[in-house]
Amino acid sequence: MVTFIIVVISLFFLIKSADIFVGQASALAQKLKFSSFLIGFTIVAFSTSLPELISTVFSAIAGHNKLLVSNIIGSNITNSCLILGLIALFKNFQIRKRDADVNILLNIIALVAFWILTVLMSFTLNWSAGILLILIFFALQILSNNYNHFENFKNLHTKYNLLVLILSLVSLVIFGKICIDQTINLAEQFKISETILGYFLLAIGTSLPELIVTWIAVNKNNKDLAVGNILGSNLFNLLFIFSISTFIKPLQLNDFKIDLIFLTGITMVVYVFAITGKKYFFSKKEGFGLVFLYFLFVLLQVFYM
Repeated sequence: MVTFIIVVISLFFLIKSADIFVGQASALAQKLKFSSFLIGFTIVAFSTSLPELISTVFSAIAGHNKLLVSNIIGSNITNSCLILGLIALFKNFQIRKRDADVNILLNIIALVAFWILTVLMSFTLNWSAGILLILIFFALQILSNNYNHFENFKNLHTKYNLLVLILSLVSLVIFGKICIDQTINLAEQFKISETILGYFLLAIGTSLPELIVTWIAVNKNNKDLAVGNILGSNLFNLLFIFSISTFIKPLQLNDFKIDLIFLTGITMVVYVFAITGKKYFFSKKEGFGLVFLYFLFVLLQVFYM
């Protein structure tokens, strides 16, 4: 019980540190006069994915491949199903045409490239695959930049402070290390699968910043930031964070084929929902469908792991 409490507390401070970093990064981006979507797709997506990045790095160093992979795949499924689904259930909202025509498609392209690379390398990604993943990531960022020159970002009322930015980053590293160490300890104490802990305890915990930022953005009618945050975070997790882990230890994906198929299917469903029915509009019904798919994923993990 003590170990579980430590994990929850460290997760709380990890998320709080990410929240502070989000505010500072957004304030900096506002100074640079980036468009709303680009801030969501790059700066905020990077910031809200920092808990996943930190936890992934420490998982890779400790040699816990299953915890690492399940955390990232679980975070992307949580973003696309649970977060987008819950937002649509309570705040049904419209996305822009370019989100369906370009930005969601960038996520699909990323998954196709990831699948091709993974199959060619027999589901074991080494540092050379990591370099390719980073190149793909930056290529997609450039494409995003070319198609997303729109209105300026709305004021988040956060004053930029370099010292606060640095301290929040240091805090992220410290509490990320504590969180991973204690999660591994929890798995050993209670003989819980690392995959289950990665998919649910870590994935949901580290996805809370995405939920908070997306909810606030939708409430403030800043849909560009909301959609950009989710899409950008998924892209960052899949390509950038996975690539970083390959430089520490080769990434083993043999046990995650079904999960990757599920993630690919979810991304396609989001695209279909965006272009069918009332176009570019996520209704309550579609939100319910996404939440249902998330619980289907939960059942899959509980009964077949």
